[in-house]
Amino acid sequence: MPVFTIASVSGSLGVTTLSVGLALTWPRPVVLVEADPSGGSAILAGYCTGVARPGLSELVLAHRHHQLAEELPSRLFPLADSNASLLPGLRAHQQAASLLGVWDALLDALRGLEADTGVDIVVDAGRLGMVSSPEPLISESDVTVIVTGTGLPELARVRSWLPGLQEGSLGDVRLVIAGPARRYSTSEVTKTLGVPVVGEVAWDPDAARWWSHGEPQRRFDRSPLPRSVVALGESLRALAPRTEDALPRTRTGAER
Repeated sequence: MPVFTIASVSGSLGVTTLSVGLALTWPRPVVLVEADPSGGSAILAGYCTGVARPGLSELVLAHRHHQLAEELPSRLFPLADSNASLLPGLRAHQQAASLLGVWDALLDALRGLEADTGVDIVVDAGRLGMVSSPEPLISESDVTVIVTGTGLPELARVRSWLPGLQEGSLGDVRLVIAGPARRYSTSEVTKTLGVPVVGEVAWDPDAARWWSHGEPQRRFDRSPLPRSVVALGESLRALAPRTEDALPRTRTGAER
């Protein structure tokens, strides 16, 4: 059961939209975890057009009663016409402080799903460095993806985060290029930052509103956006270790 975490280092480059697109086009069963601690569940409000569903907020309470693993399956919301289920995020940012200690238990519970369902996991981690950021989900992912533009300010911020990410990660760290302007090529970004670019996401804000706001677009099938996201998903899955090659991954108490 590979875990893929999607994040950015500043601003909004469509991390949530990309996470939704990846989950909806994933070729096999996948759980999308809305782990952005900013609250408001952008996925329920956006792609799901305001539907109300229990999720991470309720798992905080279940964790206090040592029942998180038992409660998790009932909090997964199937997304129609896809292989994906959603674990909705916090309802309000004020709840973020309550996540202390929950992320480790949630990671264990997510990995425990493999025995029953064999699902993959895609984590929308939002912006790095926020209070109650899902650090265990990031550091113990099989692949951590940083979404970035190619302007100098964006690349400078990514460069400042990379050493810590690479040192603290148990898996691979990769970049995904997004944004309206592509000042530098993927090969130039890889050479400059020393981290491979695993894919580029086509910039089509109108088409993206299907995934970000639940607004179907007539020209969506003709847009390069879904094709680029499908290609990215295939590249990510190729990076994940095969089940038979994966070794048990545990951390000592000092590492947690």
